[in-house]
Parts: sequence; C-alpha cells; structure tokens
Amino acid sequence: MSTRTGSRDATLVGWVPFACMLAAIALLATSAVMWVLSPNWGLRNPITAPRDIGVVPQSASPVAVEQSAARTVLESPDRIVIPKLHTDAPIVAVGTEPSGALQIPLDPRVTGWWRYGAEPGAAVGSAIIAGHINYAGVEGALARIGTLDPGDRIVVYGLVAGRQQQVQFRVTGVRTYVKKTLPYQEIFDQRSIGRLVVVTCGGPFDASTGNYLDNIVAYAVPVTAADGTPPPPS
Repeated sequence: MSTRTGSRDATLVGWVPFACMLAAIALLATSAVMWVLSPNWGLRNPITAPRDIGVVPQSASPVAVEQSAARTVLESPDRIVIPKLHTDAPIVAVGTEPSGALQIPLDPRVTGWWRYGAEPGAAVGSAIIAGHINYAGVEGALARIGTLDPGDRIVVYGLVAGRQQQVQFRVTGVRTYVKKTLPYQEIFDQRSIGRLVVVTCGGPFDASTGNYLDNIVAYAVPVTAADGTPPPPS
C-alpha cells in the first residue's frame, strides 16, 4: 500500500510483513499485527511503516469437522474472482515469519490466503483472504471491496483432489473498522459457520505514519440452491 518508488519492482511477487491489515499472525495463530503500507496517490508523500497493533485470538485454530461429501472444500485456493468489481486475482498461501509476522505478496494484484485458518468452502471456520490496497502506484486486487453489497458474488477457485474446482460465495455484509478497535475474535473466528472473510486497508490515510486508519472487511457465505443461479464469473 505504499507509493514509495525505488529499485523494487511492484510487478514482482515478493514477501513483506502483513502490515496493512490483519496481520502478523504467530505460528499456529497466536499473535498478529496489522499491515499498514501507504497509498499510491501522488498528492501524498507516504512512507512505509508497518507496526504491531493487535493480537489474534488463541481460539483462531480451525475446528476439525467431518465435511459433507457434497460440499466443495478447496484444499489449495489459487484464484479469486469478484464479478461486480471485474476482479480476477491469483491467491497464494501465506504463512508466518519466525518473528510471527504474516507474509503477503508484495505485488498488490496478488492476494494471500491464511493457511492456518479454514479452507474456502469448509463447513466451519473463517477462510481469510487478504491483500494490499495498493503498492508502488499499482491498485490492489481487493482495493474496491468496500463497494460490494449484500448478495454480490465472490468466486474462489482451487484444487480438490488434484482437480480444479470453484466455490461460489454470497456477500452478507461489508464493514469498515478503525484498526484500533478491529474485532479480532469476529474476523478470525474458526468456530463460525463456514464463511469467507476478505480484508484490505481503507479509510483515511495518515501521512505522518504512512498508515491507513481503517480496515475494510467483506463477509460472505457459500451460495446454496436457495440463493438461485449465480451470474457467471467474469
């Protein structure tokens, strides 16, 4: 989420601390920091300033349950499509640094799936996908999730037993949280009914720290027959 330019090319996928959102999650989900990188707007003079601002609940480990044979659960999600936003972005699994900081692709066009949480399509738990709002002048794949409305669709693709499959999700709500009051228990809940949680930064930008002050969180649940036939992914 930084506009800073330099020798690093934002078109390359690298790893940086997950500083603008939900982030620094300790191994096996014991702690976190929000990733906060600055925006790409030329009228500002942002800096990169990751900092620790919170902890992930101890209960953030996924609950083991028996999955229905009819349920599609993506073992290795690799693509997220949001038709309303014309978004089609890669997903990579993200882990943690020895320090406990969550890794995320430097390229804002690539999103990260927190592999210590639920898998997309699981019956129980939160599958968390996160990405930068922008970096080095490039808009992030998730930059516009704040414009989603209840009922909008999100499609996640990935492997099931080695075969490419998809899970369709229906947005149930979008919330803006001030980072200092981010509800970690709610976002990282691994005992909830299976759902998708998509997160990026947003809100006002503090040029003195290089941080966005808010997080934008979109919640979604798997599409069922009762939801009707979803529009085809773009």
